[in-house]
Amino acid sequence: MANDKSEYGPTLLRLVLGPLFLIPGFSKLANPSMITQMLEGLGFPAPAFFGWLLLLSEIIFGASVLLGWKVKYTVWPLTIVLLVAVATVYVPKLATDPMAMISVLFHALGIAALISLSLTGPGALAISKE
Repeated sequence: MANDKSEYGPTLLRLVLGPLFLIPGFSKLANPSMITQMLEGLGFPAPAFFGWLLLLSEIIFGASVLLGWKVKYTVWPLTIVLLVAVATVYVPKLATDPMAMISVLFHALGIAALISLSLTGPGALAISKE
């Protein structure tokens, strides 16, 4: 099919999901102590280590998703980031903050989109087809 545009669905997901991680990652890079303090407040062990792991993961894997490089693999660390955020930040707030459910649903959408990319591949205009 020369006129098949189905390869552009995953491309559209990549173009939206990549910046969704890159922007917060660079924001954290500008002020790493902010994420360290937040993780410390949540009770994470070694908050400085996990803060840097988080921000580097968002930047490196967010760029990989945006560019379509090894997408079947690079989406999984980002999926873990979203799952941890839901479990540690938003689920505990569900009983007291009505907006927490919106955040849970937003993160669930991101998780579904990342898994979709893993299943379909990166689509058109990707650096690699994996």
